[in-house]
Amino acid sequence: MIRTLTFSLISALLLPAGVPAAARGNRDQDNLREAAAQGQVIPLNRLVADVRSRAPYSEMTYLGGPQFDAGRMIYALKFMDGSQVVVVYVDARTGRIVGRKP
Repeated sequence: MIRTLTFSLISALLLPAGVPAAARGNRDQDNLREAAAQGQVIPLNRLVADVRSRAPYSEMTYLGGPQFDAGRMIYALKFMDGSQVVVVYVDARTGRIVGRKP
């Protein structure tokens, strides 16, 4: 009984905290789609194809699951280089690679 009550209480406290983040994520995606439709940003599939065509990324496996920073208009694209994950940061407006980790 106490476990059920504790779980319910924790769930009730955490659920509202997740809703704004999810709503913000949807809003970011909507804004991104609109910006792509207006030509303000390069569509994701073109960005990925462009990065994958460049060395050394052409030799790596693209892992998918891109993340988008709406404030900076930067995509984080994940690649697998052997046994190491490489994150490539790409400007969504220009397609320019602006960083890499590691």
